[in-house]
Amino acid sequence: MNCPSADCTTEWVDISRITDKLANSYTTPWTLRAYDALPGNPISIGTGFAIGMIIAFFVGQSLFGSAVNSAPDELRVAVTQILITAYSATAYTYLLISARRTTHELSAAIENLADRRAIVERAGRHSKWVLPIIGAASYLIIGAAVTNATTPEPANPWHWQDWSYEVCWHRATTVLFVWWIGCFTYVIVVESARLSRMSDSIEALDLLDMRPYQPLIRQGLTNALLVIGMVSVMSLLGVEARYWPALVGFWIGFTVLAWIGLMLPLRGIRKKFEVAKKQELDWCRQRLKASRDALRAGCGDGQSIADTLAYQKMIEYRRNWPFDSSTLVRFTLYLLIPMGSWLGGAFVERGLDLILS
Repeated sequence: MNCPSADCTTEWVDISRITDKLANSYTTPWTLRAYDALPGNPISIGTGFAIGMIIAFFVGQSLFGSAVNSAPDELRVAVTQILITAYSATAYTYLLISARRTTHELSAAIENLADRRAIVERAGRHSKWVLPIIGAASYLIIGAAVTNATTPEPANPWHWQDWSYEVCWHRATTVLFVWWIGCFTYVIVVESARLSRMSDSIEALDLLDMRPYQPLIRQGLTNALLVIGMVSVMSLLGVEARYWPALVGFWIGFTVLAWIGLMLPLRGIRKKFEVAKKQELDWCRQRLKASRDALRAGCGDGQSIADTLAYQKMIEYRRNWPFDSSTLVRFTLYLLIPMGSWLGGAFVERGLDLILS
Protein backbone atom coordinates (compact mmCIF):
# COMPACT_ATOMS: atom_id res chain seq x y z
CA MET A 1 0.00 0.00 0.00
CA ASN A 2 1.43 3.36 -1.05
CA CYS A 3 0.79 6.10 1.43
CA PRO A 4 2.78 8.71 3.38
CA SER A 5 4.37 7.46 6.56
CA ALA A 6 2.25 9.65 8.83
CA ASP A 7 -0.97 8.52 7.15
CA CYS A 8 0.03 4.85 7.51
CA THR A 9 0.86 5.36 11.17
CA THR A 10 -2.50 7.04 11.78
CA GLU A 11 -4.31 4.22 9.96
CA TRP A 12 -2.64 1.51 12.03
CA VAL A 13 -3.37 3.41 15.26
CA ASP A 14 -7.05 3.61 14.29
CA ILE A 15 -7.14 -0.12 13.50
CA SER A 16 -5.49 -0.88 16.85
CA ARG A 17 -8.04 1.25 18.69
CA ILE A 18 -10.92 -0.47 16.91
CA THR A 19 -9.47 -3.89 17.75
CA ASP A 20 -9.01 -2.97 21.42
CA LYS A 21 -12.54 -1.57 21.56
CA LEU A 22 -14.00 -4.78 20.11
CA ALA A 23 -11.96 -6.88 22.53
CA ASN A 24 -13.18 -4.85 25.50
CA SER A 25 -16.81 -5.23 24.38
CA TYR A 26 -16.62 -8.96 25.16
CA THR A 27 -16.95 -9.95 28.76
CA THR A 28 -17.67 -12.96 30.95
CA PRO A 29 -21.46 -13.22 31.51
CA TRP A 30 -22.55 -12.19 34.99
CA THR A 31 -24.17 -15.56 35.69
CA LEU A 32 -20.84 -17.31 35.10
CA ARG A 33 -19.05 -14.76 37.26
CA ALA A 34 -21.55 -15.40 40.07
CA TYR A 35 -21.08 -19.17 39.86
CA ASP A 36 -17.29 -18.78 39.70
CA ALA A 37 -17.37 -16.63 42.84
CA LEU A 38 -19.17 -19.33 44.85
CA PRO A 39 -17.46 -22.44 46.25
CA GLY A 40 -18.23 -25.77 44.61
CA ASN A 41 -19.03 -26.93 41.10
CA PRO A 42 -21.99 -25.69 39.03
CA ILE A 43 -24.13 -28.73 39.90
CA SER A 44 -23.76 -28.28 43.66
CA ILE A 45 -24.30 -24.52 43.34
CA GLY A 46 -27.42 -25.09 41.21
CA THR A 47 -28.76 -27.59 43.75
CA GLY A 48 -28.20 -25.08 46.52
CA PHE A 49 -29.87 -22.39 44.41
CA ALA A 50 -32.97 -24.57 43.97
CA ILE A 51 -33.13 -25.52 47.66
CA GLY A 52 -32.66 -21.90 48.71
CA MET A 53 -35.49 -20.70 46.47
CA ILE A 54 -37.82 -23.46 47.66
CA ILE A 55 -37.10 -22.57 51.30
CA ALA A 56 -37.68 -18.88 50.53
CA PHE A 57 -40.93 -19.77 48.77
CA PHE A 58 -42.40 -21.73 51.69
CA VAL A 59 -41.20 -19.22 54.28
CA GLY A 60 -42.83 -16.43 52.29
CA GLN A 61 -45.98 -18.50 51.85
CA SER A 62 -46.30 -18.95 55.61
CA LEU A 63 -45.97 -15.20 56.10
CA PHE A 64 -47.78 -13.67 53.10
CA GLY A 65 -49.55 -16.48 51.29
CA SER A 66 -53.08 -15.99 52.62
CA ALA A 67 -53.87 -12.59 51.07
CA VAL A 68 -55.42 -14.03 47.88
CA ASN A 69 -56.80 -17.55 47.53
CA SER A 70 -54.94 -19.71 45.01
CA ALA A 71 -55.94 -22.72 42.96
CA PRO A 72 -54.71 -26.12 44.19
CA ASP A 73 -52.38 -26.60 41.23
CA GLU A 74 -50.61 -23.24 41.65
CA LEU A 75 -48.32 -24.63 44.36
CA ARG A 76 -47.12 -27.47 42.11
CA VAL A 77 -46.50 -25.07 39.22
CA ALA A 78 -44.59 -22.66 41.46
CA VAL A 79 -42.25 -25.38 42.76
CA THR A 80 -41.75 -26.76 39.24
CA GLN A 81 -40.87 -23.33 37.88
CA ILE A 82 -38.38 -22.86 40.71
CA LEU A 83 -36.69 -26.09 39.58
CA ILE A 84 -36.72 -24.89 35.95
CA THR A 85 -35.17 -21.58 37.01
CA ALA A 86 -32.36 -23.27 38.95
CA TYR A 87 -31.69 -25.74 36.12
CA SER A 88 -31.67 -23.10 33.37
CA ALA A 89 -29.13 -20.96 35.25
CA THR A 90 -26.95 -23.99 36.01
CA ALA A 91 -27.14 -25.42 32.48
CA TYR A 92 -26.26 -22.01 31.02
CA THR A 93 -23.26 -21.71 33.33
CA TYR A 94 -22.12 -25.29 32.76
CA LEU A 95 -22.36 -24.75 28.99
CA LEU A 96 -20.08 -21.70 29.17
CA ILE A 97 -17.56 -23.57 31.34
CA SER A 98 -17.63 -26.63 29.09
CA ALA A 99 -17.19 -24.58 25.92
CA ARG A 100 -14.27 -22.75 27.51
CA ARG A 101 -12.64 -26.03 28.54
CA THR A 102 -13.16 -27.56 25.09
CA THR A 103 -11.60 -24.51 23.46
CA HIS A 104 -8.49 -24.83 25.64
CA GLU A 105 -8.20 -28.57 24.90
CA LEU A 106 -8.66 -28.13 21.17
CA SER A 107 -6.29 -25.18 20.98
CA ALA A 108 -3.34 -27.58 21.39
CA ALA A 109 -3.95 -28.74 17.81
CA ILE A 110 -3.63 -25.16 16.48
CA GLU A 111 -0.09 -24.48 15.35
CA ASN A 112 -0.43 -20.74 14.74
CA LEU A 113 0.26 -19.12 18.11
CA ALA A 114 -1.54 -15.86 17.24
CA ASP A 115 -4.70 -17.73 16.24
CA ARG A 116 -4.48 -19.91 19.33
CA ARG A 117 -4.19 -16.93 21.67
CA ALA A 118 -7.09 -15.06 20.06
CA ILE A 119 -9.36 -18.12 20.20
CA VAL A 120 -8.54 -18.94 23.82
CA GLU A 121 -9.08 -15.34 24.95
CA ARG A 122 -12.56 -15.29 23.39
CA ALA A 123 -13.64 -18.61 24.94
CA GLY A 124 -16.69 -18.19 27.17
CA ARG A 125 -16.81 -14.42 26.56
CA HIS A 126 -19.67 -12.64 24.81
CA SER A 127 -20.77 -9.14 23.98
CA LYS A 128 -21.89 -7.25 27.06
CA TRP A 129 -24.97 -6.00 25.18
CA VAL A 130 -26.06 -9.02 23.15
CA LEU A 131 -26.90 -11.38 26.02
CA PRO A 132 -29.15 -8.90 27.88
CA ILE A 133 -30.94 -8.14 24.59
CA ILE A 134 -31.38 -11.87 23.91
CA GLY A 135 -32.71 -12.47 27.42
CA ALA A 136 -35.16 -9.57 27.31
CA ALA A 137 -36.36 -10.46 23.81
CA SER A 138 -36.88 -14.08 24.87
CA TYR A 139 -39.23 -13.05 27.63
CA LEU A 140 -41.11 -10.47 25.56
CA ILE A 141 -41.61 -12.90 22.66
CA ILE A 142 -41.91 -16.29 24.37
CA GLY A 143 -42.41 -15.72 28.08
CA ALA A 144 -45.32 -13.30 27.68
CA ALA A 145 -46.98 -15.53 25.09
CA VAL A 146 -46.70 -18.63 27.30
CA THR A 147 -48.05 -16.68 30.28
CA ASN A 148 -51.07 -15.60 28.27
CA ALA A 149 -51.65 -19.10 26.89
CA THR A 150 -51.39 -20.92 30.23
CA THR A 151 -53.42 -18.57 32.44
CA PRO A 152 -56.86 -20.12 33.10
CA GLU A 153 -59.90 -18.21 31.87
CA PRO A 154 -61.28 -15.70 32.78
CA ALA A 155 -58.29 -14.44 34.80
CA ASN A 156 -56.20 -11.59 33.42
CA PRO A 157 -52.55 -12.68 33.63
CA TRP A 158 -51.32 -9.08 33.94
CA HIS A 159 -53.77 -7.80 36.59
CA TRP A 160 -51.33 -8.01 39.46
CA GLN A 161 -53.91 -7.14 42.14
CA ASP A 162 -55.51 -10.55 41.54
CA TRP A 163 -52.28 -12.49 41.83
CA SER A 164 -51.96 -14.99 44.64
CA TYR A 165 -48.64 -15.53 46.36
CA GLU A 166 -47.94 -18.55 44.15
CA VAL A 167 -48.78 -16.63 40.97
CA CYS A 168 -46.34 -13.89 41.99
CA TRP A 169 -43.65 -16.57 42.01
CA HIS A 170 -44.90 -17.81 38.64
CA ARG A 171 -44.40 -14.41 37.09
CA ALA A 172 -40.99 -13.78 38.69
CA THR A 173 -39.53 -17.20 37.86
CA THR A 174 -40.89 -17.03 34.30
CA VAL A 175 -38.85 -13.88 33.69
CA LEU A 176 -35.73 -15.53 35.09
CA PHE A 177 -35.86 -18.93 33.43
CA VAL A 178 -37.00 -17.65 30.02
CA TRP A 179 -34.18 -15.10 30.18
CA TRP A 180 -31.62 -17.82 30.96
CA ILE A 181 -33.08 -20.22 28.38
CA GLY A 182 -32.80 -17.53 25.71
CA CYS A 183 -29.15 -16.90 26.62
CA PHE A 184 -28.54 -20.66 26.82
CA THR A 185 -29.90 -21.16 23.29
CA TYR A 186 -27.83 -18.29 21.93
CA VAL A 187 -24.63 -19.54 23.58
CA ILE A 188 -25.11 -23.09 22.29
CA VAL A 189 -25.34 -21.85 18.70
CA VAL A 190 -22.57 -19.25 18.97
CA GLU A 191 -20.08 -21.40 20.89
CA SER A 192 -20.76 -24.41 18.63
CA ALA A 193 -20.19 -22.26 15.54
CA ARG A 194 -17.00 -20.89 17.10
CA LEU A 195 -15.69 -24.40 17.78
CA SER A 196 -16.56 -25.33 14.21
CA ARG A 197 -14.56 -22.35 12.91
CA MET A 198 -11.61 -23.40 15.07
CA SER A 199 -11.18 -26.34 12.72
CA ASP A 200 -10.02 -23.90 10.04
CA SER A 201 -6.91 -23.26 12.15
CA ILE A 202 -6.06 -26.95 12.49
CA GLU A 203 -3.51 -27.64 9.76
CA ALA A 204 -2.61 -31.31 10.31
CA LEU A 205 -5.35 -33.96 10.35
CA ASP A 206 -4.86 -37.72 10.70
CA LEU A 207 -7.78 -39.90 9.63
CA LEU A 208 -6.41 -42.81 11.66
CA ASP A 209 -6.23 -40.92 14.96
CA MET A 210 -9.41 -39.28 16.20
CA ARG A 211 -8.15 -38.58 19.71
CA PRO A 212 -7.28 -34.90 19.10
CA TYR A 213 -10.90 -34.23 18.11
CA GLN A 214 -12.58 -36.02 21.02
CA PRO A 215 -13.18 -32.66 22.81
CA LEU A 216 -15.49 -31.66 19.93
CA ILE A 217 -17.47 -34.90 20.23
CA ARG A 218 -17.68 -34.52 24.00
CA GLN A 219 -18.86 -30.93 23.66
CA GLY A 220 -21.55 -31.95 21.17
CA LEU A 221 -22.87 -34.62 23.54
CA THR A 222 -22.72 -32.16 26.45
CA ASN A 223 -24.76 -29.64 24.45
CA ALA A 224 -27.35 -32.29 23.64
CA LEU A 225 -27.56 -33.57 27.21
CA LEU A 226 -28.00 -30.07 28.65
CA VAL A 227 -30.81 -29.34 26.18
CA ILE A 228 -32.56 -32.64 26.87
CA GLY A 229 -32.19 -31.98 30.60
CA MET A 230 -33.99 -28.68 30.05
CA VAL A 231 -36.83 -30.49 28.31
CA SER A 232 -36.96 -33.07 31.11
CA VAL A 233 -37.36 -30.48 33.85
CA MET A 234 -39.97 -28.56 31.86
CA SER A 235 -41.85 -31.81 31.24
CA LEU A 236 -42.78 -31.81 34.93
CA LEU A 237 -45.33 -29.14 33.98
CA GLY A 238 -47.05 -31.81 31.87
CA VAL A 239 -49.15 -32.90 34.87
CA GLU A 240 -51.16 -29.73 34.20
CA ALA A 241 -53.19 -30.05 30.99
CA ARG A 242 -53.06 -26.31 30.27
CA TYR A 243 -49.30 -26.53 29.68
CA TRP A 244 -49.49 -29.27 27.06
CA PRO A 245 -49.68 -27.03 23.94
CA ALA A 246 -46.68 -25.00 25.12
CA LEU A 247 -44.74 -28.15 26.04
CA VAL A 248 -45.25 -29.68 22.60
CA GLY A 249 -43.72 -26.58 21.04
CA PHE A 250 -40.84 -26.67 23.52
CA TRP A 251 -40.19 -30.36 22.86
CA ILE A 252 -40.00 -29.83 19.11
CA GLY A 253 -37.82 -26.73 19.39
CA PHE A 254 -35.44 -28.21 21.93
CA THR A 255 -35.08 -31.47 19.99
CA VAL A 256 -33.93 -29.43 16.99
CA LEU A 257 -31.61 -27.43 19.26
CA ALA A 258 -30.15 -30.65 20.71
CA TRP A 259 -29.37 -31.91 17.20
CA ILE A 260 -27.77 -28.57 16.30
CA GLY A 261 -25.74 -28.64 19.52
CA LEU A 262 -24.50 -32.14 18.69
CA MET A 263 -23.61 -31.61 15.03
CA LEU A 264 -22.62 -27.96 14.69
CA PRO A 265 -19.33 -28.16 16.65
CA LEU A 266 -18.25 -30.95 14.28
CA ARG A 267 -19.21 -29.19 11.05
CA GLY A 268 -15.80 -27.65 10.46
CA ILE A 269 -13.83 -30.82 11.17
CA ARG A 270 -16.24 -32.75 8.93
CA LYS A 271 -15.23 -30.57 5.98
CA LYS A 272 -11.59 -31.27 6.73
CA PHE A 273 -12.36 -34.98 6.93
CA GLU A 274 -13.92 -34.87 3.46
CA VAL A 275 -10.84 -33.14 2.03
CA ALA A 276 -8.47 -35.54 3.82
CA LYS A 277 -10.44 -38.58 2.60
CA LYS A 278 -10.32 -37.31 -0.97
CA GLN A 279 -6.55 -36.81 -0.70
CA GLU A 280 -6.04 -40.29 0.74
CA LEU A 281 -8.21 -41.91 -1.93
CA ASP A 282 -6.33 -40.01 -4.63
CA TRP A 283 -3.07 -41.30 -3.15
CA CYS A 284 -4.46 -44.86 -3.14
CA ARG A 285 -5.41 -44.62 -6.81
CA GLN A 286 -1.97 -43.31 -7.72
CA ARG A 287 -0.33 -46.04 -5.65
CA LEU A 288 -2.47 -48.72 -7.30
CA LYS A 289 -1.55 -47.47 -10.75
CA ALA A 290 2.15 -47.45 -9.87
CA SER A 291 1.92 -50.94 -8.34
CA ARG A 292 0.02 -52.23 -11.39
CA ASP A 293 2.57 -50.83 -13.78
CA ALA A 294 5.38 -52.32 -11.69
CA LEU A 295 3.63 -55.72 -11.65
CA ARG A 296 3.21 -55.64 -15.42
CA ALA A 297 6.88 -54.87 -15.80
CA GLY A 298 7.70 -57.88 -13.64
CA CYS A 299 9.33 -55.93 -10.82
CA GLY A 300 6.40 -55.67 -8.40
CA ASP A 301 4.42 -57.98 -6.14
CA GLY A 302 0.74 -58.53 -5.47
CA GLN A 303 1.12 -57.90 -1.75
CA SER A 304 1.56 -54.14 -2.18
CA ILE A 305 -1.61 -54.02 -4.30
CA ALA A 306 -3.55 -56.01 -1.69
CA ASP A 307 -2.34 -53.72 1.10
CA THR A 308 -3.29 -50.61 -0.85
CA LEU A 309 -6.74 -52.01 -1.67
CA ALA A 310 -7.32 -52.84 1.99
CA TYR A 311 -6.29 -49.34 3.03
CA GLN A 312 -8.47 -47.80 0.30
CA LYS A 313 -11.50 -49.79 1.48
CA MET A 314 -10.89 -48.72 5.07
CA ILE A 315 -10.76 -45.05 4.06
CA GLU A 316 -13.90 -45.35 1.91
CA TYR A 317 -15.87 -46.73 4.85
CA ARG A 318 -14.54 -44.08 7.19
CA ARG A 319 -17.29 -41.73 8.40
CA ASN A 320 -17.06 -38.07 7.45
CA TRP A 321 -18.29 -37.27 10.96
CA PRO A 322 -15.64 -37.95 13.62
CA PHE A 323 -17.79 -40.22 15.79
CA ASP A 324 -19.06 -43.79 15.72
CA SER A 325 -22.50 -45.38 16.05
CA SER A 326 -22.33 -45.35 19.85
CA THR A 327 -22.49 -41.54 19.81
CA LEU A 328 -25.77 -41.61 17.86
CA VAL A 329 -27.12 -44.31 20.20
CA ARG A 330 -26.32 -42.14 23.21
CA PHE A 331 -28.03 -39.17 21.58
CA THR A 332 -31.13 -41.28 20.89
CA LEU A 333 -31.21 -42.44 24.51
CA TYR A 334 -30.93 -38.81 25.62
CA LEU A 335 -34.15 -38.08 23.70
CA LEU A 336 -36.01 -40.63 25.84
CA ILE A 337 -35.12 -38.86 29.11
CA PRO A 338 -37.98 -36.29 28.94
CA MET A 339 -40.54 -39.09 28.59
CA GLY A 340 -39.21 -40.70 31.75
CA SER A 341 -39.32 -37.34 33.51
CA TRP A 342 -42.93 -36.78 32.52
CA LEU A 343 -43.98 -40.31 33.54
CA GLY A 344 -42.15 -39.94 36.84
CA GLY A 345 -43.90 -36.64 37.53
CA ALA A 346 -47.26 -38.19 36.68
CA PHE A 347 -46.67 -41.13 39.05
CA VAL A 348 -45.57 -38.83 41.87
CA GLU A 349 -48.62 -36.63 41.28
CA ARG A 350 -50.96 -39.63 41.39
CA GLY A 351 -49.27 -40.97 44.52
CA LEU A 352 -49.57 -37.64 46.34
CA ASP A 353 -53.25 -37.39 45.39
CA LEU A 354 -53.89 -40.86 46.80
CA ILE A 355 -52.02 -40.09 50.03
CA LEU A 356 -53.65 -36.70 50.57
CA SER A 357 -57.14 -38.03 49.78
